[in-house]
This record gives sequence, C-alpha cells and structure tokens, in this order.
Amino acid sequence: MKNIDVDKLLKELFDEDASFDIRALFEEKISEYGITKTKALKLLNIDKDVFEDIMEGSAKQPNLIHVVKIAEFLDVDVDEFIKMVLRNQNPENIGAIDRARKLKFLMKNFDVKALTKIGFFDNDDGVNQLVNKALAYFGYESIREFEDRLTEPLYSRSKRQFSDKMKDFWVRSAYRTFELIDNPNAYNRGRLKDTIANMKPYSQDVNNGLHTVCRALYNIGVTVIFQDYLSTTHVRGATFIVKDKPCIVITDYLKRYPTLWFTLLHELHHVLFDYDTVKSNTYHLSDDEDLFLIEEKANGFARDYFMPIESFHYIKNYIKNPYVVERFAKENEIHASLVYSFYTWYQDHLYGKNFFAAFKEHYPDCRAAVNKLNPVSWNEENIKVVSDRIKAVFEII
Repeated sequence: MKNIDVDKLLKELFDEDASFDIRALFEEKISEYGITKTKALKLLNIDKDVFEDIMEGSAKQPNLIHVVKIAEFLDVDVDEFIKMVLRNQNPENIGAIDRARKLKFLMKNFDVKALTKIGFFDNDDGVNQLVNKALAYFGYESIREFEDRLTEPLYSRSKRQFSDKMKDFWVRSAYRTFELIDNPNAYNRGRLKDTIANMKPYSQDVNNGLHTVCRALYNIGVTVIFQDYLSTTHVRGATFIVKDKPCIVITDYLKRYPTLWFTLLHELHHVLFDYDTVKSNTYHLSDDEDLFLIEEKANGFARDYFMPIESFHYIKNYIKNPYVVERFAKENEIHASLVYSFYTWYQDHLYGKNFFAAFKEHYPDCRAAVNKLNPVSWNEENIKVVSDRIKAVFEII
C-alpha cells in the first residue's frame, strides 16, 4: 500500500465538497451481485455488529483485515477505502488520529525535554501547544509544510549526518533564517578573497569589528549570523549554501572571543575551497566529526591567517609579559586574546602542554562582539522576527 498523507486526509475531513458514502456503495454492490447483506457478511466472515461499527465510524480500532476484505468486495482501491473509513470516523477517533500524527511529528523532529530545558517549550505545554509553538517558530502553518519546505531540502539526498535532534533543530533554525534573510547581493568569490585579506585588523575592535566585517561580507553575497550554542551539539560553526549563496553560522561555543574569529575564518575557508562539497550537501557542520576530511585544512587556514607557527616560536618566549604580547598583537593587527589562544593551542599540539585554563583575564566578553548582530536565541516567538532584525542591521546605509 502507498503511504497515506494523514496531514492531507485530516484537512479533507472538513472539506464539504468531499463526501464518501460507504453504506450506499455496499448496498449498490450487493444489489449488483444479487445477494443479501446477511449473505455477503457471512461470505466475508465479518460479524454484523463489527460491520456496522466500521460503517458508522464508531469502531475505535477497525480490523485491517476486515477493511481490506470489504474494499475487495466493493472493488475499491484499498488505499482509497482506508481513507474512506478514516473519513467516516467519529470526532473522537479523528482527534486520536490527529494526536498520534502530532506526537509522531514531535518525537521525530524535536528533543522536547532538552528544548524545554532551554526555554523553547514550556513545561505545561500539551501536544497541541508544542506543535503550534514549533510550527509558529519556523513560520509554517502545517506539519506537511514543515516537512516539504524544511526537512526535504536538508535531508533528501542522503545528507543526514547524525540522528541528534538538537543538531537537527540547530540546523533547521539556521537554514530557515538564511531563507528569510534572502541576501539580495550576488556572491563574488574574488571580492571575498579581497575582503578576507583586509579583515584581520577588525579583530582588535571587540565591540564593532565583527559587526563591521559581517556587514562587508553581506554586501558581497556572504551572509553571516550568530546563533546561540546548544549544549551537547559541539557545533562551533557551519557553512550553508542557500539559494546558491554561501551562508555562515558562528556560535559562542567555548564562550571565547578568539573562537569567534577563528570560526569565521574556518568557515570562510569552506566557502572559498569547499563550495561544491558544501553545496552538494546543502550544509557542513564544523564539529567533532570530520566526515568530509576538510576540517584540518580549514583549521590550518585560520591559524596561519592569525598566527602562523613562526609567530608562535617568537612570542612563546615572552608570553608572560603582557606588554610584549600587546605590542606583538598590534604589530600583527590582531587582538591580544588571539595571541594567547593560539599560544595555548600550539603548546598542546607541539609539546602536549595544557595551558587552556591560563590567560583568561586577557579574553574579552564574546557577547560584546556579537550583540550588534542580533543573535538568534531560543526564546524568540518566530524566526521571521529575528531574521528581519538581522537583515535590517546588514542593510543599514
């Protein structure tokens, strides 16, 4: 049997133009075959009361075998007959079917417990409230629209790399945001290379630098948004291709200012050199899994951009002298926190020494850097509102 579109079926239940009279069709058939109702039910081996329950729509759990037998007797396609039986169900049974459909939608697509914990859902929400909240947030009117316009584009070509519902939620939120922002500027790879070559000094301006760079990138067709990190996802950033234009998400993973800039350069490497790979999968997550074997090249690109190994070997001898570090940072047109951040990485990578808990006093508040980008959080009423705010920031003249 073909899959039945329950969402469409339930919508048709309230369509006055659609009507099925199973009893009339049954009477027509027994007249055509020249037998009585009693004889027909005996031949079908269906009890009269059971048959009446199916006809009246009062059977709470219609026997599928009986339904198939009646469909064959009536010479009706089984799939169509099942729809007819469902349409004849009383309001109580229809409500139970609708609830089951909504429950499947929630369990399949959302980690309700985790999303309640971060405040996206309310503790007291029932199934209907949960579904309505999810659909309203993404801007869809029905479960079918959600699946057609959000699930299908993201997971239709064997692209699904995980079964983590929180990652699903994070990915869908970002994708929908980019759809709604709908950057009108054409993507220009050459201009992107020029922009990257000139953006390093902006890392020195904690409050305005990232905002300025993201606006410049928007003007050459690259949309960058900041989306709150979701615990357990381990995603620090992602690159999407939406409507043939590159889009980047950065998060506050690790809550460190240098990580914002490192992630941005990492994702820009994917845009420059992995565009076709990302496009074939719609998106690529920068997380703990390097499924396309492209993460280390992107990491190396970002490290060499800000502080190549030669710079580390120079500054490692003066790392405990804030004055020298500050001067070194200015000479290299980067914020001092990036010097400390890359120093800790090189020490771990080259010598196995752990300095990750050190130098915290030199790291500015990362939220100060992203506030002007209107971060996508999980307490928004819907993505459309936040997308409009982001778009307004990028398009201010």
